[in-house]
Amino acid sequence: MPFSTKLRELRKKHQWTQDELAMKVGVHGRHVGKYENGQVMPNTETLIRIAKVFDVSIDYLVLDVDQPRLVDLQDREFIRYFKSLEGMSEKDREVIKSLINAYLKKNRLEDILAE
Repeated sequence: MPFSTKLRELRKKHQWTQDELAMKVGVHGRHVGKYENGQVMPNTETLIRIAKVFDVSIDYLVLDVDQPRLVDLQDREFIRYFKSLEGMSEKDREVIKSLINAYLKKNRLEDILAE
């Protein structure tokens, strides 16, 4: 689905007019109309603001991806853990991914056996 269609659908889902969305994003209402008609694409800065307003990723807006919402991780301890992964080597990150994946599979298997 093209960006123009996604933008129009998101705006209508939120029941905003083009002018209301424009105010939230910081552009003129005519620009939103041009985006929705596929006449122009917003610049990067505006695209970032649009993604934030709708709480979606830029990938969702401009690429053909299924997941419209960003992950909303509430557990602050997990957030700290994941931030600390950024400083680790790729090898260490892969080990941690494998451990998490193994634990998730174990839980799924336990759920299936409990049914």
